[in-house]
Amino acid sequence: MKTITTILLTAVLMCMPAESMHSRLHTKSVQDTYVYICTGPQSKRYHSNSDCHGLNNCSGYIERVTIAKAKAMKRTACKICYK
Repeated sequence: MKTITTILLTAVLMCMPAESMHSRLHTKSVQDTYVYICTGPQSKRYHSNSDCHGLNNCSGYIERVTIAKAKAMKRTACKICYK
């Protein structure tokens, strides 16, 4: 015998568009989000996009890393990208 909760959940899932279910099941966690950092010795920020003009004076190279790695490197959010 199915419980009312199981019946209601099944009904909701059957009514939900497949695309919506897929996107809910496969959303990236914040820790999986990629950001951009400058590898120069004076760099302290991470950027949401590699074209940010905060990266114009990078003395190293621009590297794509996860936000978790950038935070582990003690980087903080760019004030231009993350207003």
